[in-house]
Amino acid sequence: MRPMNRATSKNVVLVIGVWTISRITAFAIRVLFNPINNGRLWTGDAGTAAMWIWLALPEVLVSAAGPIASLWVLETRKPLPWVGGLAALYLYDGSLHAWQLLTHGWRFRPGTSDYVGILTGAVVPALACLVVGVWWTRRSVARKPIAA
Repeated sequence: MRPMNRATSKNVVLVIGVWTISRITAFAIRVLFNPINNGRLWTGDAGTAAMWIWLALPEVLVSAAGPIASLWVLETRKPLPWVGGLAALYLYDGSLHAWQLLTHGWRFRPGTSDYVGILTGAVVPALACLVVGVWWTRRSVARKPIAA
């Protein structure tokens, strides 16, 4: 196994840093959403699933911005593996949050709509990161001038 060179180490730290800053930003956005969430009623199964997805919206927003920020500062010729690593971090974080929600603190047994909403909220940030990362990579490759 090869040792990590300086550029790879820098890229690892940058991806982890972008993920950490995006988590802090998602928390700040969630705090800003609190006045909107207060008094909102979610009725029925579709409303319950929509509530969980609404609560995951800050993570989706920052996970869509994460690959753009990371690709802007990374020094690499192959950016897609780094986008995949960032998406894996979002998936890891979302799955831990879903596990915590599903196994702790329920007064009543969660319904199917709760499961669907929580699992959707855990997976969608990683998918948003991948989609935006692939789009941004292809966009930036298409915009590079061809050397004559």
